[in-house]
Amino acid sequence: MYIINKFEEEIYQRLNKILESYNQEQNSIINLAACISYPFNEVLKIQSFPLSTLPTEGVVEKRFFPHCTSLDDIEIYAEELCLKLFNLRSDDYRVSVQPNSGTQANQIVYNGFLESDDYILSLSPKDGGHISHTYTGKGTVIYYHLDSNLKVDYIELKELLGTYNPKLIVVGASSYGDEFNYQQIYKIVKETSPNTFILADICHSVLYIMANIHKKIFPFVDFATFTMDKCLRGPQGGVIIYRSTFKEKVSNSIFPRTQGGPTQSALFAKCICLIKLLSIDIQNYAKQVIKNTLLFTECLNKEGIDVIYKKIKNHIILVNLSNLNLNGKEAEELLFKHKILVNRNQIPNDILGPMTTSGIRLGTVGITNLGYTEEDIKKLAKLVANLLKFKQYNYYMHSELISKYHKQINISN
Repeated sequence: MYIINKFEEEIYQRLNKILESYNQEQNSIINLAACISYPFNEVLKIQSFPLSTLPTEGVVEKRFFPHCTSLDDIEIYAEELCLKLFNLRSDDYRVSVQPNSGTQANQIVYNGFLESDDYILSLSPKDGGHISHTYTGKGTVIYYHLDSNLKVDYIELKELLGTYNPKLIVVGASSYGDEFNYQQIYKIVKETSPNTFILADICHSVLYIMANIHKKIFPFVDFATFTMDKCLRGPQGGVIIYRSTFKEKVSNSIFPRTQGGPTQSALFAKCICLIKLLSIDIQNYAKQVIKNTLLFTECLNKEGIDVIYKKIKNHIILVNLSNLNLNGKEAEELLFKHKILVNRNQIPNDILGPMTTSGIRLGTVGITNLGYTEEDIKKLAKLVANLLKFKQYNYYMHSELISKYHKQINISN
């Protein structure tokens, strides 16, 4: 884990109390949030450098201020690294590491390619679709759904494409334990609504696509968006990959339509993260995350916890609480009271709203980054199950896991 040094002067007294509280929180919890990874040390280090003194609005070689050669170079380098990780050619696809978040990366597509009278197809939030796929700010969103086997309902999807002839379909989710078949979706789109753009939001699947564990998404999508922090051990911030023929439209949508200048420290941190991902055995890393997820799921199932996706293909564990006399909000608060971080989450056909929910979402990237063993994952799953079933808390088991894995790393001011 990390510990941040305090500031010495009296004027920082209140700030130091907040830092102390933050350190205590992150060094005393077991983080099972499905949307975090622990950054590489190099990613943390470079973000402490003074990389914020140059105005940078615009894109490479088309800035609105002078003296941006180094910023151009870091974006060019990051694009080369990203293309290499996906085995893409710049003649076919281009990359921007400017988006300040994954949602903003999606918004760049919406602002650049949609009009007010367009239709957009997005996965229903109850089936795992992300809220940024719903509030596009442009056009009208129509939901498609999962079938009884928790796969995309392709019959419904084809009907919706034929009925609405949408400008865009967003394929991706924030609580989906399987993988999307982009090639099949591409085939249906081209047969039914050939002018529809396909946006792949791969925030929770990017690691497995890079590692060639999930099926290839290129050349079947027009855009791909993701964040660096959810499973790639990078900084907070988004990335957008797009067909090369869209370069001018995407550039104009980045600035001035969607954002100002990019966060410069994040540009360098994203570049370092991409360098690190190319230097490690990324397939082994991705396989270990999935292995830990399957083990955690197996243990929960043995304890009588209803995990919705039995054969998970990523790091997301979605739990149905309906048989435990708990809703998602209550379970989230119960677990956090006992220093375990998860989040409430809707489940397929949920009868409760998004602020209450019938489920919770867990993730295994964080504990994989910390090196949890199989034995300790079994202990942790039992700890979670006993809290959900009986509200029984094993302080000693929790303390053992914390002291074993939550190593403190000093981050200099």
